[in-house]
Amino acid sequence: MRTRFGRATAAVLTASALCLTAAACGSSDDDKKPASSAGQDTAKDGADKGAGKSATVLTAAQMKAATLAVKDLPAGWKADAAAPATDEAPPKADKPVCQPVADLLADKVAGATMGGGQDFTDAKGFNILSQQVMTFPGTGAADFVKAFGPALDGCTGFKVTGEDGYPVKVEKLAGPTAGETSYTFKMTMEIPGFGQGITSHMLVMHQGTGVSRLAYVPGDKAAGAAFGDLAERAGDKFVQGVQG
Repeated sequence: MRTRFGRATAAVLTASALCLTAAACGSSDDDKKPASSAGQDTAKDGADKGAGKSATVLTAAQMKAATLAVKDLPAGWKADAAAPATDEAPPKADKPVCQPVADLLADKVAGATMGGGQDFTDAKGFNILSQQVMTFPGTGAADFVKAFGPALDGCTGFKVTGEDGYPVKVEKLAGPTAGETSYTFKMTMEIPGFGQGITSHMLVMHQGTGVSRLAYVPGDKAAGAAFGDLAERAGDKFVQGVQG
C-alpha cells in the first residue's frame, strides 16, 4: 500500500518497516472475535435519509465532509501528508471471486470519481489509519459494495498475479454496521522481503452514491482492538457528510 490503497501496498510496507523497527507486530486481539456471517445491509438509525440523493453523485465538498479529520479521532492521532496517487490498474487476483477485494489495492476504482482521502498515524507512531471516499453515478456505489457479499463468502485468500505477485489472506471480521451497506474483514498481505504477514482491518461502506473504504493497520498485538471504535467513527462521519 502507499497509505490509502494503491497506496494500500505502500501503507502495508510502511507498517511493515515500523513494526520491524518497533519489534511490535503480531496478530490482534480481534482474532478472538467471531467473524460476521454476512455484510450489514441495514443502516444505522437515520442512515437511509440519503436515499433520495441516490441518483446524484457527491460533490468534492461532500466527499471532504464525509472523510475523517483529526478532530474526529481519539487523542494522539495526527494527519499524514498524502502520498501521490498512481494511475496503475488494480491488481488482478488469481481467483475471480476475490477480485472485489483486490480492487481495494488500487488508488483508483473503475467508474468512480475519487475524493481526496486522508491518512493518519497514532501517537505510538506505528498504528496507521487510512480512508478514501469516492462517488459513483446511478447505482454504482451500491453495486460496488454489495459485490463484497459473495466475495467474502467465497474468498478466503488469493494471489496477486504478475511479476511482483504476493499472497493475500482474507477473513471476515465482526464490526459495526455503517451506511446503507457495509462489510468488515481482515486482509493479510505476505509482502516479499518483509518476512511476515501484515494485516489490515478493512471497512467498506456505501451511502447514496458515496463509497468509503477504511484500512487500519495495527502496529502491535493490542492495537487491533481499536478497530471497532475507529470504524464506528468513520461510519458516522461518512453518513453525515453524504447526507449534508
